[in-house]
Amino acid sequence: MFGVISLIGILLTSHGKMCEGILDSMNMIAGDNSNIFVLKFQEDNDYINELHKQLDKMNDEYNYDGILIFTDIRSGTPFNESYKYIHENKKTNIKIITGMNLPMLIEVSLALEFENDLNKLVSLALESGKDSITEI
Repeated sequence: MFGVISLIGILLTSHGKMCEGILDSMNMIAGDNSNIFVLKFQEDNDYINELHKQLDKMNDEYNYDGILIFTDIRSGTPFNESYKYIHENKKTNIKIITGMNLPMLIEVSLALEFENDLNKLVSLALESGKDSITEI
């Protein structure tokens, strides 16, 4: 594809295996994207430490200009701990979207090929996520 290399990294995080499953489905439809990472929250893992390590790595090692975090639900541990990380580290280059669904992730994944504006990706995710919820 003729596009710019994405400077935006994406982290999918959820309770249990939802984030892994949604990434697997997205890869099946849209193809693999090396700028997308997953971190699942389970009772037996050190989630807070793992979240901090992952976000530090995305910021410092991979040098993403922006990071978009998708979480399953607002006020759950993945959302709360992501929000705390942003606030405590005064990160202005990280945005959170809750209520992730497959259509929004496909749209954003494909847009990473040509879009590196974090705010535009957030708008795209919100619009496509809402548009995909319908009654037939």
